[in-house]
Amino acid sequence: MPVRDTGENQFAVSLNMFATLAAINAAGYDAGMDSALNEKFKLRTQLREILAKKTIPCLSELRAFYKEHKKPTDSADFGQYISFALVAGDAPKFAITTSENPPEVEGLNGFSELLARFYQEADIEGLWNRSQNAYTAAMAEYQDPVINALFEANGYLRNPSGYLGRRFQIYLDLLGAPNQIQVRSYRNDYFVVITPTSTPVVDEIRDAYFAYVLDPLTYKYSSLLKEKQVLLRYAADAPALDVAYKDDFSLLVTKCLIKALDSRLLHGNEEKRQAYVDQAMREGYILTAVFAELLQRYEHQPDALRLYYPDMIAAIDVKREQKRLKIQEFAQSAPVKIVAPPAKMMLDPAEQALQTAEGLYETGNYDEALKVFKSVSEQTTDKAMHGRAYYGLARIAVRQQRAGEARQLFQKTVDANPNPTLTAWSHVYLGRLALASKDTGKAITEFQSALSTDGASLMAKEAAQKDLDSTNSSSGEKHQ
Repeated sequence: MPVRDTGENQFAVSLNMFATLAAINAAGYDAGMDSALNEKFKLRTQLREILAKKTIPCLSELRAFYKEHKKPTDSADFGQYISFALVAGDAPKFAITTSENPPEVEGLNGFSELLARFYQEADIEGLWNRSQNAYTAAMAEYQDPVINALFEANGYLRNPSGYLGRRFQIYLDLLGAPNQIQVRSYRNDYFVVITPTSTPVVDEIRDAYFAYVLDPLTYKYSSLLKEKQVLLRYAADAPALDVAYKDDFSLLVTKCLIKALDSRLLHGNEEKRQAYVDQAMREGYILTAVFAELLQRYEHQPDALRLYYPDMIAAIDVKREQKRLKIQEFAQSAPVKIVAPPAKMMLDPAEQALQTAEGLYETGNYDEALKVFKSVSEQTTDKAMHGRAYYGLARIAVRQQRAGEARQLFQKTVDANPNPTLTAWSHVYLGRLALASKDTGKAITEFQSALSTDGASLMAKEAAQKDLDSTNSSSGEKHQ
């Protein structure tokens, strides 16, 4: 899936987004045109006026396409084109090249070709270049508060600088209806798209970042979540809760935890925080209270939240929460939010299996983890994913004291080279297995290979150096 403006936590603009939204504006997309925010930034109005004066041969086809694919709500109508802009290839072709795309993009079959023609006939590249001053001014208004909020969130989560191979990206566009926040999660990319807003959206963007961090954990620890899923039935009784959360326990768990995180980051006293939690519970976010309690424990221990997560899920006492929820009064409605309901995280089936297997491994369910790791080879031909599965199987073999099989699997991991960190750790394990069989020379070679693996994590290299120093020291003592 194509990505642009690389880097984590970036706040950027997108030519794909601009071209896509320019096309639907020309084709009849009028939502939000009466908003005063259009006058504030002016770009949408100016662009529509320019396009209206141009001779664009494909315009009649574009209008027919837009009318045929119009959705019943403005948010859904806008959202399908946002999804398209995020997954399409770069200008000028905007090709959809992958076979696994969001359903709303599949429904826009033929739009790539139309957009490519519109891009050339309307000189969208020239209009994009002329629009940069407007985007720069808008970005200046939004960027600092957003980046500060993400910095605060990262501090609370105790996150490292980023996740290997994953990206959180915010796009601002001025051609959509105001007061839109659209969140998408596609494989390793997490996107937030915003249009000009009449109220601050910092909290909503921070919540999207929390979801970016937490979503993969629901796959990783799905076995732990299943033990708590009986609580989902209480959410069904909450009239104000969006059906998306009633139908998917993992989405509900993540949203409740985000609500609890928001309560802990509120700038105010405990009374204000408790009032926020109580309101979330009334709206149907049924695990907010227990998560708010458990986060206070988290704050007094050293681990990052992603490491503390399984302990927190395991600590949910189902019977205690059932008693709490039996007397919980639910609100009939909730304040209207500008953020669109979430879509379930899109993961490749093999990636989902790897995440689930890792969670099973970390919780000590080695037999089940073994089955899931083995299933990866049936779901993908991707060599790197196979390497990650070998690495998981190798660690299980170590745990189950099958040293010979572990050696073979760690070597297969090295051969597949899934990523520098796993490759380096495989060398470390191979070195330790060699030491166990009294092959000091082989052990030293493996530790040195780990240290020379470009891009390996600091932790892997520190482990390799420590083991190498210990091995050399022991070897030297024996020769004295």
